[in-house]
This record gives sequence, structure tokens and C-alpha cells, in this order.
Amino acid sequence: MKLKATLLATLAAITLFPTAAVSEETADQAQDEEWGDDWGDDWDESEESTGPSIPITGFLEITAGYRTQEAKVLRQEWVSQEIRARIQSFYQKGRFNLSYKGEAFYDGILDEWHARNREAYVGFSPTSKMDVRLGRQPLTWGTGDLLFLNDFFPKDWVAFFSGYDMQYLKAPSDALKVSTYSQLVNIDFVWTPQFDSDNFITGEKLVYYSPLANRVVAAPPELLAEDPGSSLSDGEFALRANKKIDGVEYALYLYRGYFKIPEGFNPLTFQPYFPRLNSVGGSVRSTFLGGIANMEYAYWDSKESDSGSNLLVPNSQSRFLIGYETEVVRNLTASVQYYVEHLHDYKKRKVAFSDPDLRPRKNRQVLTTRWTLVTDQGNLNYSLFAFYSPSDQDYYLIPSVYYRLSDKWQFNAGANILGGDKNHTLFGQMETNSNVYLRTKYLF
Repeated sequence: MKLKATLLATLAAITLFPTAAVSEETADQAQDEEWGDDWGDDWDESEESTGPSIPITGFLEITAGYRTQEAKVLRQEWVSQEIRARIQSFYQKGRFNLSYKGEAFYDGILDEWHARNREAYVGFSPTSKMDVRLGRQPLTWGTGDLLFLNDFFPKDWVAFFSGYDMQYLKAPSDALKVSTYSQLVNIDFVWTPQFDSDNFITGEKLVYYSPLANRVVAAPPELLAEDPGSSLSDGEFALRANKKIDGVEYALYLYRGYFKIPEGFNPLTFQPYFPRLNSVGGSVRSTFLGGIANMEYAYWDSKESDSGSNLLVPNSQSRFLIGYETEVVRNLTASVQYYVEHLHDYKKRKVAFSDPDLRPRKNRQVLTTRWTLVTDQGNLNYSLFAFYSPSDQDYYLIPSVYYRLSDKWQFNAGANILGGDKNHTLFGQMETNSNVYLRTKYLF
């Protein structure tokens, strides 16, 4: 109860905080914290330390998200309630570097303390054309904006739907990453010795649709899944080869591993599990009509589907994406994406579902748009990201406001608004997870 009172007092302070002027020099250093300090296509580039000293920085952050609709199966009004502290440092000398980000946080919903390493790796460059990183590190690649076709690195979906800083959508991997550079092609290779799943919804804080119960459910019991084996042969491999030709960026992707959420069902243990998955894909990105256009494709080969005959695992599928981003007017940028998931061997899957409403879509379509308005020299930003699926007839809206008071203080307010006509679609099942959230961050 003390934590709830503290959170509510902090939220009230945010709404009443007076606006303060920020110098032009400070404004030039502002970052769009809403989408994370380590989000972007070159997400693995860290700030280098040029001296022998080891700088130590960090932040304190309070996050609170309150459910806007009653979830009858889960009598918890809060979706997030957390106090978090981070300490981070980066050291580099010559071709050797170390990076560390450690966090401790209190989860007010579960009344639990946690401590974990978000980033802890050693990096070195055996040659001028090779970089190696070994240890815990957030990773991602691909061209989609919150749509992932060839990115099989772990995500934290609980954080994503609960109002946390967008950087926490990327969960860390315990991996070896080797990058090589040449005039012919650049190659990134990632080996994860032990499978890293997504942090998927288990019913503790957010509700979800259960195919077995044919309704929206929540914990208890918490949704648990069988992990793959722990031998080296059960690890994951990911590869990206990319090349820029005449201003056009081309990339090819390979992956061998597993579905990142437990989409398979084991009838012997009566538990979900992570089926085997291989994938191959490619992407293109280039300037176009004053903006940036991108296309991406991925073929997901569900190794256990037996050409659609095994109804206990997902079918193979093809994923397509086309997107475009431009500055509409000064300080106002907009982007749109069109995304399709095409299910292979659909006839076998269709016959298995007597209820047409519960059948998976042969072609699931999603439209997205993002609008971002930057004002007050980057200190006050407004953003809206919207998903809409015409095939599933569901939606997900993420309006947000970011305010940078000074070098030390940042504030965020926003909402996760979900809904749909059916309770088994991706966004429709989470309608009662809709929430409003506020965050306060103090940097040091």
C-alpha cells in the first residue's frame, strides 16, 4: 500500500509540474526517450570512452499503469507498478571494450524485488574488419517498425503492453556476436548457446485467450511452457548479410531455432512448448520521394508442422512488409506500413476448425501508422502509433507524450488501447488489458 501511495503521489506531481525553460545547448542533447536510448537500426553501437577512466551513470524510474477496463478474470487494477534503478558503464581501450548495465527493481503488483544484468559483455576486435561481443546484450535487426519478420531475438511483450520504456521491448540475449566487414558484404553472426524465449503473457498481470478453455483467462494458474533442451545443439543461430549499393541497403537473413512464444502443444504433458523453426528472408531500404521506403520478406519454416498435418504446432508461413516514412512538415514525421502473414497449407488447418470464427486467417493483414510531433526544441514530443487489422478487425493504439524538463528529469504519459470484435484475435483478446500509464525518470 505504501508503494501505491508513493506512485499515486508521483503521478499527481507529474501532472502539476510547472513548465521550465531549457537552454538551446541542453535541447540539442535531448533524446527521444519514449522509444528507448538503444533503439534503432544500428542498435549495437555503444558510446565509446576515450579515456582510461570508467564512467558510471544511471537512472531512477517509476512506472505506473492502471487498467481502464474491468478484467473479470483478473481482479488486479494495475498492469504495472514499479520502481527501478540502473547503474551502467562502458570502458574501451584500443580494440577491447566492456559494457555493463545492471538493474534492481521492485514489482509492486507481485510484491517482489528483482536484480538482473540487462547488459554485460566483453568486446574486442581481432582485426580492423572484425568485431566480437560475448555476453548479455540486447539485439535486433530488420526494417519493420514494431513489426518483426526476420528478428528472432527475444522481446518482452509484458513490458510492451504495460507502459514501460520502449527500450524494454528488447529483452537481452546471452550470446556470441561476430561482425565482419568487407567491400563485398558485411556479415553479422549471432549464436545463442541456450534458447532465449520472449517474455510472453502468462496471466499474472495481463489476460490472454486460451484455445483450450475457448475464452480469455488469467492466472492462477500461471501459463508455463516446456523449454527446449540445454545442450549446445539446442541453441539458436542467426545470420545477417548486408550491403549498400548506390544508396540502397540490401540484407539477407537466416535463422535456426524455435518459435519465441510457446505456440506448440504437447498432449503428453498437457503443456505448451516452443516448436522448432527455421527462417530465411531479405529486406531492401532506400530513400524515395523525399522519405525512406522499405520492403521485407521472411519465410518461417515450421519444422514440426508436417506440411500442415500436425495441428498441435503452427503452420509454415510467409511474412511480407512494405513501409514508408517521411517528414510531412517541419518537426512532424509520419510513417505507414502494410504487413501480411500468409499461412501455408491452409486447407488442412481450415478443415480442423468447425467454428469458422476460430479458424486462423489464411492472410492476416495489419496496417500501421506512426505520427511524431517534436516541439519546444525537442523537449516536448507527441506521438501516436496505431495498429489496425482489417482481417481480424482488431486494433491497438499507443498515444504518448514525452516531456524533458532538464538534463536530469524526464516524464512520459500515454495509453495502450486495445480492442476487437472477437476475443481470440491478437489485440481483441487483450481488450481488458487497456491501460493508461505515467513514468518519471531521474538521470544521474
